[in-house]
Amino acid sequence: MVEWKPSPGIDATDELMDIINFEGSLSVLAGAGAGKTELLAQKASYLFETQKCPWPKRILSLTFKTEAQENIKQRIDRRCGEKSERFDSFTFHGFCKSIIDRFRNTLDEAERPSDNYDIVLRQADANGSDKILMSDLPTLALKIIAQREDIKNIFSSSYEYVFVDEFQDTTTQQYSLIKQLFCNTSAKVTTVGDVNQSIMLWAGARPSVFTDFLNDFAAEKKLLLKNHRASIEIQNILKTVLEFVEEKDEPISVLQDTSDNCSVHIFSDELQEAKFIATEIQRAIQNGVKESEICILTKQQSAKYTQILRGELNRFSINNLEMSDLQDALKEPLGRIFSLFFKSVVCPTPKVITELYDIYRSLNRVELGDDQEAKLTSLIANFISEKQNKFDATATIEAVISDVQDFIHFLDVKKIKGRWRQYKSNAYYSSVWHTLELHMREMYSQSGNIGDAVELFAAESAVHVMNIHKCKGLEYKHVYFIGLEDQAFWNYSNEPFENNCALYVALSRAKEKICITYCTIREHRVTQWRDNRQSTFNAVKPVYSLLIDNCKFKTVNHTG
Repeated sequence: MVEWKPSPGIDATDELMDIINFEGSLSVLAGAGAGKTELLAQKASYLFETQKCPWPKRILSLTFKTEAQENIKQRIDRRCGEKSERFDSFTFHGFCKSIIDRFRNTLDEAERPSDNYDIVLRQADANGSDKILMSDLPTLALKIIAQREDIKNIFSSSYEYVFVDEFQDTTTQQYSLIKQLFCNTSAKVTTVGDVNQSIMLWAGARPSVFTDFLNDFAAEKKLLLKNHRASIEIQNILKTVLEFVEEKDEPISVLQDTSDNCSVHIFSDELQEAKFIATEIQRAIQNGVKESEICILTKQQSAKYTQILRGELNRFSINNLEMSDLQDALKEPLGRIFSLFFKSVVCPTPKVITELYDIYRSLNRVELGDDQEAKLTSLIANFISEKQNKFDATATIEAVISDVQDFIHFLDVKKIKGRWRQYKSNAYYSSVWHTLELHMREMYSQSGNIGDAVELFAAESAVHVMNIHKCKGLEYKHVYFIGLEDQAFWNYSNEPFENNCALYVALSRAKEKICITYCTIREHRVTQWRDNRQSTFNAVKPVYSLLIDNCKFKTVNHTG
């Protein structure tokens, strides 16, 4: 048997190796910063290299977001070489669509999608024929699998191993698909998730999914807890918060020392809050922390909760971006192409040009060293050079958008849609394009010149502002959590577990510093129906007790 070792730089802890070497179905509960995606990449490498997954058997990877799908596929490509061709990485919706595309003729004619159907995002645009609602894809895939045992067997005989990432967010339909395809088969299913990050219940996540999987698949449960990103101080705080979230009968731990870098701040109004945070962020930047290593989080309505703060950041000339609606588009392959093209024209570096060339080569299915490689290099180099020669600081935003359109056509839209399955939905492709174009126009309007707009476009030189549910998987040196108040956690009493999970997600984004704020008055919380400006903390009082009494957060009252 081939002796296998993890990639250089990977800490081969006993808990990591135990999970990688395990033979059967497995439920992995991982803590924040434990390296869940890297675990799956290493396990795939192990299975391929040791012939545990021999040719022609394959590995299926299911994720929720395109970014995660691309991330794990890239890691497998780097670690496994040509064997990565047997690693199939899909989003859940992408996997369902692949089933429908292959076997749609088994459906009754009345519910069968037509040839070249488009995927739409709104119910009003769907017609059940050539316009299929994205949320209906799992339903159609389940119908195909349920009525054809031979089709089910194709998947169970092809996939020796199945990976499911962010398992805590799995819906009932998605779990049913996994169960119908792979339960009571020879396939070994590994699910990775964090029960304490279950903040997607509002979107239909199945609350009992971990227990159901353990019972249905006779799976074992293992833990991956070592946090590789946070300071020891924050790791200890997160362990204590985890005890609180899990609601065990034992008393919650009490840390010994007052935290140096974690604090709660009480303000009389939002302007006082904004001035303090802006000053703190300015000081951090002056001390070498990059803008993009700082995040401002809110439970909800980040645009409203941070409006005054963002104005103060602008006054300090600190770049900042509202990321709640933007970050998904920027992480799309189309978003990456936009960003790389802008940089290649305005501020090119060898890394940018190389990555852009790799995308072009991949779209044309040309391997390194292939006879066609020199031709491709010449074509893209000439295109970029032509655009660079035309560009100057006075370029209009319309000219820049036109250049992007030219570049997309140069790459070939059909090849882009063939490479990334989600873009086969014209509605989805148009939605992502619209978001990116609008963002570029806003950055140009904000900065006044193309050079600065390009730098701001990828959010690599700006403080990030977002709601909690958008921050999963991200990490920052400094995290500012704005508004730990009853009005933000309006359903805390009814859903304490989900709200405590949200708090855990917010705190676990931080590597070095956490700042939590409470503001006595928030002017935006007044409507024609109700004046709710006055903040309270009756419902969230247990959270404050946890942070101050158990986690030893410093408390600073700025109300005078």
